[in-house]
Amino acid sequence: MAPKPRNIPIYFLPTLNRTNLHYRFIPNSVSILRILKKIKPDLIHLHMQHHYAPAVYLSHLPYILHSWGLEVLELHHMSIFRKVLAKQAAMKAHKIIVDAKCMKQIWTSTGIPENKVQVIPFGVDTNLFNPNTNGNHIRKKLSIRRKDITIISTRPFFNHYNIECLIKAIPIIIKKHENAKFIIKGSGPLESDIKKLAKKLRVDQHIRFTEPVPYHEMPHYLAAANIYVSTSFIDSTSVSLLEAMACGLPPITTDIPGNREWIKNETNGLLYPPKDHKALAEKITQLVENAGQRKRFGERCHQIILEKAAWNKCVSKMETIYQSLQ
Repeated sequence: MAPKPRNIPIYFLPTLNRTNLHYRFIPNSVSILRILKKIKPDLIHLHMQHHYAPAVYLSHLPYILHSWGLEVLELHHMSIFRKVLAKQAAMKAHKIIVDAKCMKQIWTSTGIPENKVQVIPFGVDTNLFNPNTNGNHIRKKLSIRRKDITIISTRPFFNHYNIECLIKAIPIIIKKHENAKFIIKGSGPLESDIKKLAKKLRVDQHIRFTEPVPYHEMPHYLAAANIYVSTSFIDSTSVSLLEAMACGLPPITTDIPGNREWIKNETNGLLYPPKDHKALAEKITQLVENAGQRKRFGERCHQIILEKAAWNKCVSKMETIYQSLQ
């Protein structure tokens, strides 16, 4: 996580209880309205709009909606009632910010005017995430040898991130390349199942499972790897992908709309059909065997981040929107 700004009060929005769906929380709208009445904000920047929008909508305060991630799926599969609420909240919002073009298309397909929706990725701090970062101490810590080719996954252990697809690909890869090692960083409700699968397939000795680390340490883990893999079958713009690209890692990602906005197959990375572990194994093997391709992809990815997703550029765009609403 990025450090919290200093001298800015932080208010934690109350919830009622955790639901089974994606470990989300049901917001306590009455308590949220009390907080908003107390602090009287000039502007509300609202994330996860379909959970908190009803309370903000009733507050009659100006707000921006920020739509990303799992809303790719949830906006498609909401009940009619929730879709109506979501559209009402979106129509009343001063602006809708999305992190991917595919999210913009979802909103405009509901009848939201195109000029009301703006695409701004979350961006990457290129002072931290860049190809000059040294990951040798992480490789040493994880007992990864100099000659090992290392593949890293940084997504949590939830169903839609589909980490088991990578686990199933590993036996195919190591048949040809015993020096392939895998850093799988994350946590979540499926962690035990994923580790059991690795042991069942007898590939656990090739894997370094690591817990989530502080934000400033993440670039060193990426720098310890040679290839980045994302197995998620639902996503908009993945910040994890952008961070890996900023570090100059060649990416292999699922062939879904959000990823295609950043990765052009065989140009700056490789795409494969979601949930297809054999295709994933083939793509990983391709990059393991081709150092020149890894270098070209990584260099192109880094340049794309500098041009389109550097944190300062993305923040500047958000500041312009804030100022326009004063």
